[in-house]
Amino acid sequence: MKIRDLIRRVRHIGVYVDDIDASVALYTKLYDVDAADVRLVPPPGTERPESRFAFVPVGGMEFELIEPVSDNFKKMVGNPPPGINHIAFVVTDIEKAVACMEEKGVRLGHVTRDGILDMQRSRVAYFNPEDTGGVLIEFVEPKEGQQD
Repeated sequence: MKIRDLIRRVRHIGVYVDDIDASVALYTKLYDVDAADVRLVPPPGTERPESRFAFVPVGGMEFELIEPVSDNFKKMVGNPPPGINHIAFVVTDIEKAVACMEEKGVRLGHVTRDGILDMQRSRVAYFNPEDTGGVLIEFVEPKEGQQD
C-alpha cells in the first residue's frame, strides 16, 4: 500500500497566533466566513484554559488557529512563534499510514512520539519534522460517525 492511497485530503493547516480573538476577526473578514461557522475549543468562558483553538472553515478545509495560553502548553509545544505550524491530512487507516511512513524512515514526533493519540473525535499522529523536510505533518483518522 502506498501512502498516497491512504490520504484523502488536507484537513487543516495549523497556525500559531498570539491573540485568537484578533486572528478569528482577521480570518473571518479576509475569507468572508460567518463568525457562527467558527468552532472554538474550549468554548468561550472556559476559565484558564491551557490553550485556545479556533477552526475557521475555508475552501473545504480549516485554518486551525492555536493560541498557547499556559506556560505548560507553551513549553510542551516548544514556545513557537506565530505562523504556520503544521499541515494535517485525513487518512483512511492511521495504523497503515503510520507504518508506511515508518518504512520510509519517518519517525513519530511532537506530542505523539510514543504512538497514535486517541482524541475525542479522531485519532492523530504527528511526524518528526527532521524526517519530513522541516514540515510538521499530522495524520488524522476521524472516528466512526465523526466528520472528517
